[in-house]
Amino acid sequence: MKLTYSQKRYIQQNYHKETIEYIAKKKNISIDLIRKHIVLNESKFDSTDNKQTKIEPFVIKEHIPNLILLTFFVLLVYVNGFGAKFVSDDVYAILRNEAQLKSQNYLFITPTFILRSLQYLIAYKIGGLTPFFFRLWNIVFHIGFVWMTYMIVHVFSKKKFLPFFVASFAAVHPMMIESVTWISGGIYAQAGFSILVSFYFYLRYRTQYLLRYIIFALIAFICALSSSEKVIVFPFIIGLYEFTFGSLKKSWLQISSFFGISFIWGLILITRISERLEYIAVSQGDTTKLNIENPFFLIPSALGTYIKLFIWPRHLTLYQSEFQFSWWKFIILFTITLLFLAIIVWSYRKNKPVFFWLSFFVITLLPTLNPFGLSWIVAERYAYLGSVGLYFAFSVLLYQLIDNKKLHKLGYVIFAVLLMSFSVRTIVRNIDWQNEDNLWIATAKASPSDPKTHNNLGDMYARQGNLQKAAEAFSEAIRLNPRYPDATHNLANIFRQSGQTEQAEKFYLKAIELNPSLWQSYQNIAAINFEKGNFDKAEKYTLESMKILPNNSDLYMNLGLVYMNNGKKDFAIQAFQKALEINPENINAKRVLQEIQK
Repeated sequence: MKLTYSQKRYIQQNYHKETIEYIAKKKNISIDLIRKHIVLNESKFDSTDNKQTKIEPFVIKEHIPNLILLTFFVLLVYVNGFGAKFVSDDVYAILRNEAQLKSQNYLFITPTFILRSLQYLIAYKIGGLTPFFFRLWNIVFHIGFVWMTYMIVHVFSKKKFLPFFVASFAAVHPMMIESVTWISGGIYAQAGFSILVSFYFYLRYRTQYLLRYIIFALIAFICALSSSEKVIVFPFIIGLYEFTFGSLKKSWLQISSFFGISFIWGLILITRISERLEYIAVSQGDTTKLNIENPFFLIPSALGTYIKLFIWPRHLTLYQSEFQFSWWKFIILFTITLLFLAIIVWSYRKNKPVFFWLSFFVITLLPTLNPFGLSWIVAERYAYLGSVGLYFAFSVLLYQLIDNKKLHKLGYVIFAVLLMSFSVRTIVRNIDWQNEDNLWIATAKASPSDPKTHNNLGDMYARQGNLQKAAEAFSEAIRLNPRYPDATHNLANIFRQSGQTEQAEKFYLKAIELNPSLWQSYQNIAAINFEKGNFDKAEKYTLESMKILPNNSDLYMNLGLVYMNNGKKDFAIQAFQKALEINPENINAKRVLQEIQK
């Protein structure tokens, strides 16, 4: 039996995308005949580097040495960060949030992030407030991310070492640190891992058409969304894959299922966007408007900076804020961006896997490239998932040397040197994340024009007892942003500690003017007046703080003390009882109430 022309054409167009068994069943052809045709004619077919590669079951036994080595790379570069303390957002989300961690309702406080809450709860149950157990989740997800990168790259190229090259860069590159060493940044490692799992199952579905694979892919996508809403653009990546290697028309139903999930999740996010806008406005010190960025400036600044960090990861900082460019620096960034986009367009015809992965990089950044100030212009953690696209494109370029018989040794040398250089930079950068003091000093060097940098430096100096330096840092933060409520409140704290209570009260009132929900400023004004014996004013501001934080046991305790000293014993007893109702473990409220009732 001979193959017809249409059968031969179908095999040529689809043998990279579908299993031989599926083709045989669909076209009613014997498997042996298909295999024979492929063997005889494969050299005539288009290069596999420009076609979708068939997804065969990943036989892990064949890759164990590489996976072990990749795991070793991760542990090697991050081991000096295992013992790092809680820093930045970790302090508020975990260290000062123990009461919520103990709460029976902790998992449901933010239902859309229930998986992350579950991880924190498990870590707390195992090791209390030991940072290592919280950070361990990040390490596990990062190893999983590296493994999935290795597995997926096998789909796009049959080059022997290319998957290992790409996964190695993902394992050690310094751009990944924020999502691994920083506990709060771990949501990006978790989301990145989940997205690659979803993508892998989608690829399996596209070649075997088994319903379970599309179900697994959708579940993994939902898990990714529960980690970070920024992966909501994943359906566009699926669409990009079909546009590049498959058929949008034939896969519209599967793509629509991903878009459906994104749409529902988007509706959920819309209900919370007002909170986000309010938070940004308050943090900027202006509740009347938001800073709208010019996309003409925003996009080249962001893409150019990410590419620069990929090539030369020297300027690493929690606050990527230095965007006051001279005209010639901006032209350089603009040129880099245009060149990068031109390479994407060029690669569509020359090397479709490169086109796909460079486009993948851009698509993953779209949620952060908005002009409304809903995100940082640049943050290293934002590029965690998309950076795989850069690693892939660079590894393909590097492989041009390795494929050259005369230059293949040079290619391996370059890979080894880069891997070692990136590893050393990651190890050194991990030192900055050891504690808040290290972090804010390093941030101040890299981001001197960001007011948040100086506010955090002020906190550091205040913890060290250096009130003069703390006042200078808070004052600098206010100079950079005169409408910065947190820095204004913190400077008031320094005045209070220095005994300058009139200045302190003045700045607390200013902080309240900038952010009316800053309950700590109300409470501190109350404390100042309590110490002066002005109990009516102390009562007034304590009650104001309780309007903002109505279920705080300590505030009821303070109110009870104010009532006691103002001759309102019955009101004081009620306040102490309420404090114990909210928190039965409030020792001070117990002690004072017992003394009153003797």
